[in-house]
Amino acid sequence: MFLESPPSHKDRLKPSDTFSFCCHSDLSCFNACCRNKHLPLTPFDLLKIKKNLDIHSDDFLARYVVYRPDPESGFPILSIKMAGENAICPFVTPNGCSIYNDRPTACRLFPLGRFSGINPKEKNPKEFYSLLQIPLCRGIEEEKNWTIAQWVENQGLLPYIRMNDKMLDILFHPRRNPSTALTESQQQKVMVALYNPDIFREFVFETSFLTQFEIDDETAHRVKTDDIALLTLGFSFLKKALYA
Repeated sequence: MFLESPPSHKDRLKPSDTFSFCCHSDLSCFNACCRNKHLPLTPFDLLKIKKNLDIHSDDFLARYVVYRPDPESGFPILSIKMAGENAICPFVTPNGCSIYNDRPTACRLFPLGRFSGINPKEKNPKEFYSLLQIPLCRGIEEEKNWTIAQWVENQGLLPYIRMNDKMLDILFHPRRNPSTALTESQQQKVMVALYNPDIFREFVFETSFLTQFEIDDETAHRVKTDDIALLTLGFSFLKKALYA
């Protein structure tokens, strides 16, 4: 889960700090954490799940996503659309997650929360972890111990964190005015460039985009077939489109 503000100093966990957790189907709470949740989706999350389902990003957004603009910044906030009266994740089954290998960042982090931000005086993003308060979870009573660093590696979080933190360059851009929300036109640019990869790829190759933004042939070739290269281009495009 993502934290909207840094945890208090006493709750911050270092990479070497330990916690106990193990999730399995014998627990009485199994799958309970997959309902009644605001489950955020990052651009990289969406890319991975869409590919797993092998559907167009337009269809994915329509079927599985809830969208709202942040009331202060105007940046899009996307989350998985819960299903039915019990608000269950559409990807959960009696045996667990049907997209487990491509599950979102928040699910990989659980039972941890992560906060990240940029300090202008430091080269790398600042990050903090904390153990979430989850009274119904029995997994934290298990005797399997982890360090934060071990959990991050075990859950395959490193490529997710690397791509997710590219958003920090947009949110903390030196030319961004924090007191001014994105316009509707700017919100649309963010949605297309980061959350609708199939439409963004069409935009890149079926308009004057490559010429206008001086994209070299090697990058264009990668972007045509490589979704991560496309998303990376989306981040670069937004720095110019929002702040040039």
